[in-house]
Amino acid sequence: MSSLADADFWENIYSRFSSPIYIDTDPIVFPKSYSGNTEFISFVAALFAYGRVNSIQSFLKKFFHHYGTDPFAIEALPSGLYYRFQKAYDIQVFVEFLVHIYKQYGSVENLFTYFSSNLEDALDEFLKMASEFGCNKSAGKGYFFLFPTYGRSGLKRLRMFLRWMIRKDSLDFGLWQHYSSSMLLYPLDTHILRFGFNFGLISNDLNSHSNTLKITEFFKSINPDDPVKYDFAITRLGMLNGCRFVKSKICEDCSYNGKCIF
Repeated sequence: MSSLADADFWENIYSRFSSPIYIDTDPIVFPKSYSGNTEFISFVAALFAYGRVNSIQSFLKKFFHHYGTDPFAIEALPSGLYYRFQKAYDIQVFVEFLVHIYKQYGSVENLFTYFSSNLEDALDEFLKMASEFGCNKSAGKGYFFLFPTYGRSGLKRLRMFLRWMIRKDSLDFGLWQHYSSSMLLYPLDTHILRFGFNFGLISNDLNSHSNTLKITEFFKSINPDDPVKYDFAITRLGMLNGCRFVKSKICEDCSYNGKCIF
């Protein structure tokens, strides 16, 4: 068995799985498929990427059908749309918040850079602003579910959005120019948490800020300039190959059998 820190293995799965042919298994399929303001489409798609895949897709199709894909052209705010924890008014406040950002700052990136050149500090301030906006509008719990308090969770969906915006390869857009890939922290999904727990990088499988830091630190030791490079590949390894990130019967039919570090 190779070392867990074997960079060749991580590069191998990156080369195999970080491909546009797999985008239909990921929320990034929406900003890849829709024309319009890619940052806006990505932000909406990322924040509502929870629940069943079919439900997510159904909601996002209705959302973009009603509001369009250009935040500067949104006029009719009330829609009656709702999704799981978000009631219709929560969706309305969410859209009003985005319209406010684009009207006042021109983009989400501009707002982040206004707050700080440090990505984590900017994210913290952004979430405080989102919370204040929701409070002023008397938004419901569904709105605040989309904007958790910094440090109280791993902020999976927001970190996925940041990966899309800051990294640049055949999948990630790399639209943001003011932050580097080295600043990104891992969006913790089930597969990455399972990997981290199985190999003692984390002591539990919670989607927590602490676990985000620990798993990112491990991958920084492999690739300090681009630690989240392997995020999509690890998730596809779990989804498409059924990897449990530990030796099991599944390994017998895996194409990595005999070459795997697990």
